[in-house]
Amino acid sequence: MQHLSRYDIILMFRAVWELPVVHYQLVEIPVDLLKLMRTADFAPVGRRTGRKSLGADVFRGSEKVLHVHFDGSDGKCQVRDLAVSNCVMLESWDALVSG
Repeated sequence: MQHLSRYDIILMFRAVWELPVVHYQLVEIPVDLLKLMRTADFAPVGRRTGRKSLGADVFRGSEKVLHVHFDGSDGKCQVRDLAVSNCVMLESWDALVSG
C-alpha cells in the first residue's frame, strides 16, 4: 500500500487484436480501485517452497473487481480480471493491419 500511495495515475496501453483491425486503447486504472487490495483476504498460492506467492480476489461491496497476485520469487504484482468498464477510457483508435 505504501508503494501504491506514490501514484497519482496509472495508465495502461492496450492493443486488442481483431484482425484485420487492431483496436488501441489508452486506459486510466483508478488508483482508488487498486487500493481496495487492503481489504482483500490474501492466501498462499502455488507450490513454491521458500517465499510463497500470495493471491486474492478484490471486491467493491459484493462485486469482484479484480484478482491480484504477488509473486514470491521476485515480488512482482500482477492484476488480472480487471474489467475495462471499471477504468477510464482516455483514448481509443483503430489501425488496419495489412498482410
